[in-house]
Amino acid sequence: MSESVKAGNRSLGKLLQLVCTTYGIDFSRYRFTCVGRRVSHRMTTLGYSDLEEYMEFLRENPGEMDALLNAVTIHVTGFFRDKEVFDSLSRIVLPRIVERKLAGKSRSIRIWSAGCSTGEETYSLAVLFTYLLNQQGHAINLEVFGTDISEESCRIARKGVYPKQKLADMPVRMKVRYFDVVEEGFQASPEIRRLVKFRVHDLFSAPPYSMLDLVVCRNVMIHFDHNARGNIIMNFNNVLVDGGILILGKSEAVTGDELELFDMVDPRSKVYRKRSRIQGGTV
Repeated sequence: MSESVKAGNRSLGKLLQLVCTTYGIDFSRYRFTCVGRRVSHRMTTLGYSDLEEYMEFLRENPGEMDALLNAVTIHVTGFFRDKEVFDSLSRIVLPRIVERKLAGKSRSIRIWSAGCSTGEETYSLAVLFTYLLNQQGHAINLEVFGTDISEESCRIARKGVYPKQKLADMPVRMKVRYFDVVEEGFQASPEIRRLVKFRVHDLFSAPPYSMLDLVVCRNVMIHFDHNARGNIIMNFNNVLVDGGILILGKSEAVTGDELELFDMVDPRSKVYRKRSRIQGGTV
């Protein structure tokens, strides 16, 4: 490794330590090259080419720290993003969850959208499940939780207002039923907003929920190293009920020791089912 590269890595490390001191976020478990690319993109946007100069700008402009955090941690999101996944949710996941609910005592479905960014995926899950449960006449309550490391992203998500182009991939029948027209575009209806709760959460911290039927965490863990991904998947396993469903991104997978905890349900959409702790096998 050249001296210039080493110096660049040291400067990036100092910058990330500055962010860590401000927000308490440990970037040591993120993939260094991925973080570096996002920092570089942010610097270029502002016209900086030297990390030390950019750090000085950060110290003098506290608001830039928030912008940098959003740039480093942001991931691609959208309503009903990736049709195959939502088809799998409709055809496979929801029917299996409903079957378990009807066979047991619980009449509540609990969903966690982890790393939800500005809330599009979280609302998509709430809309899809509400629509299908109503269509099928099931009297089952729904709770949908969205978490993200960014306070700003959670603020936007709580408001639930999005420009009309954001809803382009949402089925029209659902958009008309569950979104209201507002000046800025569309806002999730009060019925849907009552079902959804957002909070700031770092995936490296203890999960804020338990007894979950479905955890969706797509295209977030690709930014983390192998050990960090394993720890997060273990946390998801711990908060899922037996037979609960985990959905990852298309380029992500359950690997290593965690493979013993799940059965593959849909390999194309990366849908996994948690194995029963009692039986040690498929539920």
